[in-house]
Amino acid sequence: MDVSRLVREPTRLRIRFFSSPSDSARARRPTDLVLVFVSLITIGSTLLLDEGTSAFEAAITSFVTALPGLLGWFWESCDALVAVWAVVLVGAALFVLGRRSLFRDQLLAVALAAVAGALLIRNGASLLDGMTASGPPPIFPGIRLALAAAVIATTSPHLGRPVRRIGRWLVPLASLSAVALGVASPIGVITGLAIGYGSAALVHLVFGSPGGRPTPQEVVAALLDLGIETNAVQDGALGARGVAVMEASALDGRSLQIKVYGRDAWDGQLLNSTWSYLWYRDEAPSLTLSRLQQVEHEAFLTLLAERAGVPVLPVVAAGTAEEDAILVVETRGRYVTDVGEAEVSDVLVGDLWRSVARMHEAGIAHGSLDALHLSVLADATGAIGGFGGANAAATQAQIGADRAQLLVTTALLVGDDRAVSAAIDAIGPGPLAEALPFIQSAALTRTTRRALKHADTELDALRERVADATGADQPKLEPLRRVTWGSLLVVGLLLFGAFAIVSAFSSVGIDTLTSELSNADSGWIWVALLVSPLVQVAEAFSTIGACPRPLRLGPVIGLQFAIRFIALAVPSSAARVALNVRFFQRAGLATSPAIAVGLVDSVAGFVVQVLLLLVIWLAGLASLQISTSGLSIDISSQLIVAVVILVVVGVAVAVFVPRVRRVIAPRLAEAGEAIRVLRTPTKVFELFAGNLVAQVILAVVLGICLRAFGQHASLAELILVNTLASLLAGVLPIPGGIGVMEAAISGGLVAVGIPEGAAVATAIAFRLVTFYLPPIWGVVAMRILRRRAYI
Repeated sequence: MDVSRLVREPTRLRIRFFSSPSDSARARRPTDLVLVFVSLITIGSTLLLDEGTSAFEAAITSFVTALPGLLGWFWESCDALVAVWAVVLVGAALFVLGRRSLFRDQLLAVALAAVAGALLIRNGASLLDGMTASGPPPIFPGIRLALAAAVIATTSPHLGRPVRRIGRWLVPLASLSAVALGVASPIGVITGLAIGYGSAALVHLVFGSPGGRPTPQEVVAALLDLGIETNAVQDGALGARGVAVMEASALDGRSLQIKVYGRDAWDGQLLNSTWSYLWYRDEAPSLTLSRLQQVEHEAFLTLLAERAGVPVLPVVAAGTAEEDAILVVETRGRYVTDVGEAEVSDVLVGDLWRSVARMHEAGIAHGSLDALHLSVLADATGAIGGFGGANAAATQAQIGADRAQLLVTTALLVGDDRAVSAAIDAIGPGPLAEALPFIQSAALTRTTRRALKHADTELDALRERVADATGADQPKLEPLRRVTWGSLLVVGLLLFGAFAIVSAFSSVGIDTLTSELSNADSGWIWVALLVSPLVQVAEAFSTIGACPRPLRLGPVIGLQFAIRFIALAVPSSAARVALNVRFFQRAGLATSPAIAVGLVDSVAGFVVQVLLLLVIWLAGLASLQISTSGLSIDISSQLIVAVVILVVVGVAVAVFVPRVRRVIAPRLAEAGEAIRVLRTPTKVFELFAGNLVAQVILAVVLGICLRAFGQHASLAELILVNTLASLLAGVLPIPGGIGVMEAAISGGLVAVGIPEGAAVATAIAFRLVTFYLPPIWGVVAMRILRRRAYI
């Protein structure tokens, strides 16, 4: 099968300065949100480093300045050219008709970058010094580079591709020139770029940016190049994955759908592919390199499905329009959303199921079997379209998700009973039962989830109906304990005890503590608060690695925040276990494997903590000088031997006593499903890497809090203190480690040379941003998880 025969390049080539008309529609893009967060994290990380003291900076500076033949005039030229290009872009926005909104965006981005630069500038330098510097000493951050990057990044979505590439070349060259000329250090350059691009992304989030896709007139011209004559092309909104969908009528009477893959499509494809890789087990990343490759992918999968006997919307042609790629398909019949329930017969539903079965037999998983991709033809049979997100090497998880999507879509059309009966008649009870774990909100498309909010169909009822019809087991969900006044009273008593333990340990009075907290640099506390949620993201990765079922990253992150809320509001391990079990049962696990997921994750976290301590100890990276005159904890060898004996006796009873063995054996068999994740290298990597990154981020947050009180410690020392404190809090039976963590962190910081007052204040600030405040957004996470039926 040769897809390239359908793809033809247009004969005309035209370079445009601006890629879209001045009045083109704007949109807020998820990539800008990602860029804002990356910029904030980069700035926060560079602020923790001492400029010019690292071997990394020295190596980069030596390498750049030692490049032969590139000294002097070349670096000076690059440094000047990036500023000149920024001025040109501002002038174009100011003097070209209809571009005043772009000029507004540029000014706002420059203002944001200037304010950020002025707040972060060091060593008594002024903003003007940073803008006019031409040589040593380096100024942190790179002010001139930040301002130029802000203008270039803000203007970039408005420019044609060849013009846009000028800025993409000049910014890296200007970054190197700043280091070579001594205007900024490597850390200062990185911070300047983060400020510039972050300011531009923030402006794009507020006002939006054009997608740069072609106009209907340009699409008509491109269709003529492909040999397709049309009466007119009607512009449309952005569809799934950022693809612009347009409608047209050919002169021969055919109805055509034109999919335009522009920059929005690349952004959407990038994020969707990345998220799919993170959400689903065994899902391989499928990032393409160009817009034309995306068109070729959809055309290839459509033709492959058609050859397997699947009724599809046939591909007419594919090619390029200006800088974008287009795919033309013939639309036949009506979307199922435009068909009434009376017109959707059991024969039609069965026909759709048989078509999907043939598609799966060919190894294809569609990925989006919702109402927007299913059509009813004139002969009352069904057709499938929209193979842009399809996979030619489908896994069992992807096939199960396809079946669940089709079942829910048809249930929304004809009701649960008819949908389940038609599915069993078409594919049998066994394959439908395999879809049970995927009948959940996580496996559905956004279109289907929105339709569920306004329909009578409920996923719980549909899941039970499938279980009854196929004879499969439907796991019972564990009840979740609610917050009570008694639990809140327990929290209050624990908080009161926390300060008593810290005071007894460190001899710090309330006056000293109040003085330290009042003199803290609130900016660092805010940075710590922004970085702290990354801990839950890392823990979500480890949870995904511990679960044998495919999970979506977003809901698992929500679970981690919800656990923070439960840990504080209901300081009981039973409540946290119930929440975990409920969530994983929704993902299709029985009770024992659901409990085992948390156990596997906890054991992996403990192993990571022990390995961190061993590495730090063996490498001599950090040490603690603990005075024994204060608090001392003595764990005797007799106690350790007694614990070992109890464990051995318990194992012997479980193995050799038949009555106990009969109770435990089925539970162990079920839990084995969760333990099998250790056989999968990808799962093992996610499990241990997630726990490792979480520990490192916690140490970084602790270091940021320490900076707020004018103190500093190495990363190894921070990891050592936080890890030892976590292990101690895990041993002592105090819910949430309230009081224990504060005391242990305070003592650990004192042991690495931090004054007692600053150590206690740092411990309280650290616990505030990592334990006491996260439950606030944990409440929001709980509501979202409940509303979307994840718990």
